Amino acid sequence: MHDILVSAMMGLSRSGFLNVAIMLLTCWGLLGCRRAERPLIAIIPATTAQELWESAHVEASRIAGTWGWDTFWNGPSREDDLLRQIQIMEKELDQGVAGIILAPDHAVALISPVRAALEKKIPVAILDNPLTASPKEDVVFVLNDNAATGRIAAERVSHYLKGTQNEVAILGVHPNFLGTIVAADTIRDELQKYAPGIRFIEQGSTFGSTEAEESAEELIEAHPTLRAIVTLNVSQTRAAYNALSRAKLVGKVALIGCEQDFDIIYRVRTGEIDSVIAKDTRTMVRDAMQWIHQRREGTVTGETIIVPPKLVTKQNVNSPEIQWILAVNGGTN
Repeated sequence: MHDILVSAMMGLSRSGFLNVAIMLLTCWGLLGCRRAERPLIAIIPATTAQELWESAHVEASRIAGTWGWDTFWNGPSREDDLLRQIQIMEKELDQGVAGIILAPDHAVALISPVRAALEKKIPVAILDNPLTASPKEDVVFVLNDNAATGRIAAERVSHYLKGTQNEVAILGVHPNFLGTIVAADTIRDELQKYAPGIRFIEQGSTFGSTEAEESAEELIEAHPTLRAIVTLNVSQTRAAYNALSRAKLVGKVALIGCEQDFDIIYRVRTGEIDSVIAKDTRTMVRDAMQWIHQRREGTVTGETIIVPPKLVTKQNVNSPEIQWILAVNGGTN
């Protein structure tokens, strides 16, 4: 484009050249002013590598468009790339954004960048994974109802319990993601009501696919009487499915996931995965955007908003309610 402009201007007279130059500078100046007048919201998901967050991305862009705002969307390629997430947030703080929506990859390490935002009077909405600090005037928590996730998972597992010898695996508990701790605790408490003698096997979360699959394979081999596996994130669901597939146990050991992704939803459709408890990230980002809008007008202060998850099964995956949560770019999963 630059070369085309230069070639075109070389053929102009001096007065013509000056007129065109003035016109271009005026246009660029006006565009710059208009851009500066449009509030920019930086949205930093836990990772950009999962469709879990794509419906949130679409919803944020849609809302910003109706308001005449702009959005910036960027995040790490893995949930455990904490330094990358901090770098992205610090860069956006330097850009002077109007607000930040952050799904933190660490419950403690992101507190300092959030405080830096507050010092600059930039409101921050924390999505999905709470920080260890409490919300305050310029901070809102918009969180998945992890206790509800645990109750739904337990009820689903209860259909597969038999007799007095029951083992259930819970994969993906991670100390940096406080919601996984709440979900796992609730699953244990609720399943004790269904089967008091139930035995639990737990594994922490790893976001490397090879390591996660090896751990899942070892667990399945060591516990041949497993009734069900509950996985608390996409990486663990995918690893558990692959391990069950290699062991020829798909359909024999129930697999219940707690986050959605395209391939996982496909396995729910085929019946190979029992169900997924989907996080409604679309509603989360909508509530966060609305809060930032109101906070800029001084009409709200810090609070916690809880968004319920939805159980996705082979029977309801095509329903409008579920598709609203899952769909990206106006399509269906």
